[in-house]
Amino acid sequence: MSNAPPVESQKPVEIEKIVDAFDSSDEAKIVAICREAHPGDVEEAFERLDEPNREAILNFLPVELIAELGDYLPAADMEKRLQTLPEEDQAEVLDSMSDDELVDLLQEVDEEERRSDLIELLPEEKQVVSEELLQFEEETAGGRMTTAMAKIHEDETVGEVLQSLREKKEDTEILSRIYVVDGDDRLLGKVRLRDLAFSPEETRVLEVADRDLTAIEARADQEEAAQMVARYDLLALPVVDADGRLLGVITHDDAIDILEKETTEDMERIGGIGGERGDLAYLQTSVTGHVKRRFWWVLVLAFLALASGIIMFAYEDTLKAYFVLAIYLPMVIAAGGNTGGQSATMIIRAMSLGELGPQEFRRVIFKEMRIGMILGGLLGIFVALQIQFLLPDGVVDEGISVFRIAIVVGLSLLAQITTSTLFGAILPIGARAAKLDPAVV
Repeated sequence: MSNAPPVESQKPVEIEKIVDAFDSSDEAKIVAICREAHPGDVEEAFERLDEPNREAILNFLPVELIAELGDYLPAADMEKRLQTLPEEDQAEVLDSMSDDELVDLLQEVDEEERRSDLIELLPEEKQVVSEELLQFEEETAGGRMTTAMAKIHEDETVGEVLQSLREKKEDTEILSRIYVVDGDDRLLGKVRLRDLAFSPEETRVLEVADRDLTAIEARADQEEAAQMVARYDLLALPVVDADGRLLGVITHDDAIDILEKETTEDMERIGGIGGERGDLAYLQTSVTGHVKRRFWWVLVLAFLALASGIIMFAYEDTLKAYFVLAIYLPMVIAAGGNTGGQSATMIIRAMSLGELGPQEFRRVIFKEMRIGMILGGLLGIFVALQIQFLLPDGVVDEGISVFRIAIVVGLSLLAQITTSTLFGAILPIGARAAKLDPAVV
């Protein structure tokens, strides 16, 4: 029987404890808890701080701890901290970062000269990789990929590949990303470590490779790449150039980050919040930043709301003669806005998840029109019955039929909800056809 002690479970440091340490301004306590906690928890706590506090904490954290947290902290904050460090410390931090996070940091540097200086601090191999990745736009698959993977040649044997992997045993991250390429680096398939372990060593790797492989072109949108990772339940998605040459992979954790960012942007735009969000969380964004992103949309919506007032003014005499109609006018307007917003939100969500393509758009419009008619009909009947049987005495002038008022309001609801639902679907679809962001309109 083995005398080895059992593995002790390690309880993660609660994020609230990290936040409390940050609030205490006790430098020794902050350093200690950052060493003890998982970097992901430190990142979560960091997102709750405003910019001055983040900057103050980063300024006293030891260089080796900053290097450990480099892949987790906001790129903009990391770049500011690097400016205060001597070159040898900058080199240590940069070299510790993964390829994709390093490129995110370099993309935060606006000055070309400063960016070149940082790249020169890297080892030669990492310089080449960084310059290659910087050629791609930030929000493309190529801009989000990492080169941490194992590329093996189609003519290699299982034994040769296993020996090669043993030499890279420190880099365990690549063991789930073993890809077979030809002499021109064109992607041919993927090999699982399990298949290598149980195959004869003299077998050519291409014989045990999975040739049914999903990949994405480097210049495709990052959201499309993230959706593919989620749809096919991938640990990593190969990224290739236009000729099918393997360039890198997008990992599942990067895909989660992309989907979170894209979903947040869509929600903010649906809510009428514009501007660039960047990588800053709610509490990290200044009051001025929030105001700038919201003000213009609030102003535009305020002017659009004036249209309702102009229409009401044009029918002022009618509203005076039939005052009871004015009671139900806000409800009719609000019902149209609510159903139109629901329709737009559902369509934008479906398009974001890749559920709708151009070939389904006619079906979508017809379906939303039917939904609007049913919703409008049901609500119209309900309100008409309420007017007919529950309208208080004295509200309607003598000589005016309550039944006619009920019919007018009911039909108004039917027309308003049907058209609002229809236009709520048409606007995002039209925006997509015009190559605009559907969430903005």
